[in-house]
Amino acid sequence: MDVLLDRARLRDARDTLKTAKADFDDAASINDRLEDAIGNPQGKSRLRDRVGWFEANWSGNRDDLKEAVENVYKRLDGIIDGWDEWEAEATASLEVKEGGS
Repeated sequence: MDVLLDRARLRDARDTLKTAKADFDDAASINDRLEDAIGNPQGKSRLRDRVGWFEANWSGNRDDLKEAVENVYKRLDGIIDGWDEWEAEATASLEVKEGGS
């Protein structure tokens, strides 16, 4: 039985998850800057208040998603590392056998 594993694609997926995690980490500060940029046009704060409301409601969901992304990232990283280690050990073992023959 052959096992085909495209580690380049797995690494791309891992990198994408890393970027997503960073985006989740930055979201709160981006929202703060957005609220500051909105300010109180014409003395009204309704839009700014809605942005703040959205952030408050989204924050818990974002934390849950960030945790899920981190968990998938860690598992994927473990798979990649495990296969890389296995490949290095298998290669070293073959080299020893070929050199000892």
